[in-house]
Amino acid sequence: MSVATKVAEFIAGCPFLEEFEQMFPIVNVDLLGEDATAYSLELAPADPIVRRYTNGDTIRQMVFSLCSREWYGEESNKDTAEFYEKFSDWLDECTEQGRLPALSGNLTSKSIQATTGGYLYDNEGTKCQYRIQCRFLYYKRR
Repeated sequence: MSVATKVAEFIAGCPFLEEFEQMFPIVNVDLLGEDATAYSLELAPADPIVRRYTNGDTIRQMVFSLCSREWYGEESNKDTAEFYEKFSDWLDECTEQGRLPALSGNLTSKSIQATTGGYLYDNEGTKCQYRIQCRFLYYKRR
């Protein structure tokens, strides 16, 4: 299973998501649905290798955005802003407590964090797209 799939599964398990009744039915990878309340982990272009050791081991990164298609309106926007704020805090807590995506083989999770706040990316009348950019670091043994 790919690193991106493991990260998407991890994000889908965020414990406070139930507070937002219709949010997060599924976290897709690189596929954001057209209907409101759709979520996708979209990979961003970035150098995958952060550090290379002399023995060939590497520290790698996966830069991604968690994207959502939401209803657009004053109350909906407040709920979405609250969600992204809590999501960012949850990622920090997971890193601090060592609760990270479960990788296998020669891969070991190091950290996951939001690198931006949640922001309105696109407004399409009654629907909009929000994003929060994130970074997942992991160690790869040669």
